[in-house]
Amino acid sequence: MKYNYFKAYKGLPISIYILFFASIINNMGQFVGPFLTMFLTFNIGMSVGKVGAIVAGNSAMGMLGALFGGKLIDSVGRKKIFVIFSFLSLSLYAICGFLKDPLLITLVLLFASLFNGFSQPVFSTIITDLTEGIQRNAAFSLSYIALNIGFSVGPLIAGFLYKNHLIWLFLGDALTTLISVILVMLYVPETKPEKIKISDNNIYEKAEKGTMFSILIKRWNLLVFSLIMVIYFIVFSQFNFGLSLQVGAIFGDTGAKIYGSLMTVNAVLCSTITVFITSLTKRLKSSLSISIGGLLYAVGFGIIYFINSFPMFILSTALWTAGEILVATNTSIYIAEHTPVTHRGRFNSIFPIIRKLGFIIGPLFAGIYIKYTLLKNLWILVSVLAVIGSFLMYKLYSKDVNKT
Repeated sequence: MKYNYFKAYKGLPISIYILFFASIINNMGQFVGPFLTMFLTFNIGMSVGKVGAIVAGNSAMGMLGALFGGKLIDSVGRKKIFVIFSFLSLSLYAICGFLKDPLLITLVLLFASLFNGFSQPVFSTIITDLTEGIQRNAAFSLSYIALNIGFSVGPLIAGFLYKNHLIWLFLGDALTTLISVILVMLYVPETKPEKIKISDNNIYEKAEKGTMFSILIKRWNLLVFSLIMVIYFIVFSQFNFGLSLQVGAIFGDTGAKIYGSLMTVNAVLCSTITVFITSLTKRLKSSLSISIGGLLYAVGFGIIYFINSFPMFILSTALWTAGEILVATNTSIYIAEHTPVTHRGRFNSIFPIIRKLGFIIGPLFAGIYIKYTLLKNLWILVSVLAVIGSFLMYKLYSKDVNKT
């Protein structure tokens, strides 16, 4: 009998499928971000130092918007905040396509990033509102697939637009965002907390009063989970930092080409095998799946210490990519299952910041470590950190099991 890996995706609320397509379109149209450095440097003529400050400022404004947006999502409504701030953001991106003054372009881009940040936590929050149990696993898996499909196709289109039709780098970003806004407006219901029925089986999702930080202190498991995820993201950040250095050191002039090939392998696997991994692990608790993902990080990154051939790097990439899929999809599920319904927007806004924190600490920490030892020794440290993270996550899983 053939096993139907797609069965888990049947019977989901229609809004989940709408969000899937809206997310693909929205992420596929993220044209400005990947090419912002090149645009400001080569087209506007800014110095590298100024461009670095602007790009960092853009990220900071997005994080600030997400923090404020989480509160508004919980108090005003998911759909309203997404529509209002996405429309403000896309309007500013469209305006940028016609501006010539560098200072004005910089200011408009900063506010566009701020407004875009307000709407970032919306999709995860709506998915949490509309699903529970195995359906929630499938819904977040679809969301992750949509993200990877969008980001796989988007840069290719953006590269063509940048070279031949620069204005459409901004107008295309605005247009795809507009399409996703229209889809949400027409086909996705408002899911404010008072309209949501929470299963009595999950005590963690019951309503709470107080600030997000008071909830974190009260719910120690969420606080511990946050700290563990910083470790995970420090480890995972090495796919971008340490791996590129290692490949360059081994393969020399062909290093960039090989590293690009490994990133393609990662993107293709994320877009294709997520369905199968989700189906195979759907009965496991999210914390256990994340723990297994940590072990895959440990092995996938750890073997880099021993290898120096392209096929073995492909194997390494496949292993840590499988870990990435388990961690990425189940992180959203764990947050959904352990966050009070009254604070979903706020918690969905804070965890992407934790990811960025790991991606800031990881390269800095690795750079200092490499300075005083051999480059390949980095992978021993990374593997040990992954094992520690996996062990701590397993302990969290054990606590959860004992409480249920």
